[in-house]
Amino acid sequence: MLHLPLYRWRDWIPADCPGCGRRMTGQSLCSACLTRLQPDRALPRCRRCAHPLIGGHCPDCGSVAMACDSVVAAFDYVGLGRDLIHDYKFHGHLALTWLLADRLVQAVRAAGPRMSWPDWIVPVPARREGLRRRGFSPPAEVARLLARRLRLRYRLDGVRRLREGTRQVGRDRALRLQAQADVFACGIAGGLAGRRIAVVDDVLTTGATLQAVAMTLKAAGAAQVEGWVLARAVSLRVCRSPDSRVLQ
Repeated sequence: MLHLPLYRWRDWIPADCPGCGRRMTGQSLCSACLTRLQPDRALPRCRRCAHPLIGGHCPDCGSVAMACDSVVAAFDYVGLGRDLIHDYKFHGHLALTWLLADRLVQAVRAAGPRMSWPDWIVPVPARREGLRRRGFSPPAEVARLLARRLRLRYRLDGVRRLREGTRQVGRDRALRLQAQADVFACGIAGGLAGRRIAVVDDVLTTGATLQAVAMTLKAAGAAQVEGWVLARAVSLRVCRSPDSRVLQ
């Protein structure tokens, strides 16, 4: 036991559950909150963007030629999932990095049979304004832990920003895609010929940012680009209760 890695020691340290405040052993969610956080596996999902299908069709990427080959999401951006992301991104609860990264590790491993393991893990680069406000980059912190847990190579500078771009909150898909044009560049010298890349982000909303990053990486030679995201925003046509989700 004395030789356990640091992340395993967290399983033995008492703490309050970040979801409900219940005192428990381990720096994670209690079993009840873990159940609340799990996406509904009964809902068929789009293999390319991880959105629930509605009437057999994806309402998000069905009409768009996606550069990203597939997406793995740890949970949906609703309820407890939304609360955890807000606490992490906007309230500076950095201790949640371990918990959130662990959820994504589990989702990636569960998707393993249909994926090829990437050559590099790279985070979506943060905007300077976001870095100044938060003091850290959520995708970069999660990507660093993912690489350590999965024993994969990690490049903080795998993608860099050529310009800041405009904030995406409140914009529809078309405007988001337009705003992300020519924002990113590949930061890995020598190109990515034949490489498989996993791009890590916190929330996938319309997929505009992930689309722009994937296009940049494929223009640099990447053969495959996977999106690994903490939370997947879903259409309002997917109605939820705390314990179930149904399609209208």
